[in-house]
Amino acid sequence: MYEAAEKDKAKWSFQIVPDAPDESKVAETLECEALVVGAGLGGLSAACRLKELGVTPLVLEKSGSYSGRGGHFGVPNSSLMVEYGLKNDLEEVARQWIVMSGNDIDQELLWTFLKRSKEAMDWLLPITVADGLAPRLVDCIYPIAPYREFYGAHSFPPKGNIRGSYVPKALYNYAQKMGIECRFKTPVTQLIKDASGRVCGAYAKGENGIIRIDAKYGVVLATGDIGGDEEMCRAYAPDALRTLASQYIPVGCNTGDGHKMALWAGAAMAEEVFPLMMHPQHYAWCNYFFLFVNKYGKRFMNEDSYVQGRATSIMRQPDGYCYSILAGDYAENVQDSLKYGGGIFWGNAGLRYGDPKTIESSYVSVERALNEGHAVKADTIEELADKMEVDKEGFLKTFAQYNEFCKEGRDTQFGKRKELLYPLEKGPFIAVKIGTALLEVVGGVSIDCSMRALDKNRQPVAGLFAVGDTTGGLYGHEYVTTILGNSHGRALTWGYIAAETIAADKNGAK
Repeated sequence: MYEAAEKDKAKWSFQIVPDAPDESKVAETLECEALVVGAGLGGLSAACRLKELGVTPLVLEKSGSYSGRGGHFGVPNSSLMVEYGLKNDLEEVARQWIVMSGNDIDQELLWTFLKRSKEAMDWLLPITVADGLAPRLVDCIYPIAPYREFYGAHSFPPKGNIRGSYVPKALYNYAQKMGIECRFKTPVTQLIKDASGRVCGAYAKGENGIIRIDAKYGVVLATGDIGGDEEMCRAYAPDALRTLASQYIPVGCNTGDGHKMALWAGAAMAEEVFPLMMHPQHYAWCNYFFLFVNKYGKRFMNEDSYVQGRATSIMRQPDGYCYSILAGDYAENVQDSLKYGGGIFWGNAGLRYGDPKTIESSYVSVERALNEGHAVKADTIEELADKMEVDKEGFLKTFAQYNEFCKEGRDTQFGKRKELLYPLEKGPFIAVKIGTALLEVVGGVSIDCSMRALDKNRQPVAGLFAVGDTTGGLYGHEYVTTILGNSHGRALTWGYIAAETIAADKNGAK
């Protein structure tokens, strides 16, 4: 992709290297040993670990605060898993990950993640506890083939809520205790190279004008993904523009800043087409696995699929949405189904490992959908059809056919397992509207296992490092939930490793 940019710089505006700022207009010059661009999970992990290893970092962030999202942080075989008596076979995890990625990943990066993420999580756990969080393991997986998921999702609720912002907050507080300088509302705009071609700093926009930052041992790009930049999505991730909504936070920060700066500095992208993290959580959050129909009342998939598979199939439907049809006994049937399937929007994504399996949160989700107008309810299926925005005749025909499959114990249309063919016979009936939302575009800068940015020949761009969603190589055509929350696990681990590499560079230079 970068070679193509060299041949045709006018194809996309972000491929045109901007002129460097006029040095005479620099209002402030800062010096540090390592510049970290971005105060999310990856950036703060890198900064805190750098300080521990004797490297003085400076963190610059374009928004007004540190940032975090989601609620799961996935790694295999942490010390917390050991406490619960759980251990993943890394070879099994790797095989499933590779298969789910269509063999289109950097296997060296995968094994780096699988082997090193335990260490990074064990480093993080006491930091979160010291900040008042209560780490726990999450029991929400698809337990068997072909979409097998493994335990390793960690959450950090202080009082039951699993919001992901708590962890960056703990890291930020830890950074402040160590005296790390973090400047907010200070977007970095361009990297600086010295005469040898090594990245040695950057320019940023400050309140009083242009800031020049001289970074002795390099720059870490931790700027998130490209999902908020329409042009970059058209170039690298066109399906991102087909989703019904973007649910990325903080709004306005996921504009591929690090990807652009890396390209301008000579780095390459790891993928021609970036994989997407999409969840079927627009409109309502409760999906399950019963009967899905589109606006024409037509069934279009085997509903027995993992979260990304459901999202992709739903996105391809007319107007990008579908309805999930629930019968009056849906709750007990979902409960029974958890030995056959599960995962996000099927099981309980907040359930603590070791607690009785329950889907109580699902009841709340269904009721919320009804209250917000994203679901309709009726005593009979005919009345439900009247309330839905679907072709009534087509829907009633599909509904009857589906129930025949359930009674016969064989789905001749899409091959759903007989164990999951629960008849939809008992009222009241509910139709829950579901659309696909974009969470992140999880592709980007090509890196090696030391987090060094690579050029088109897979040679390091000296002084340049990238972590988290600024990087690529770990996923194929889409994000995989082989371990739920592994994108956060990746950001944590990549930041941790980048800090080690920079510290080693510093020690080697002495």
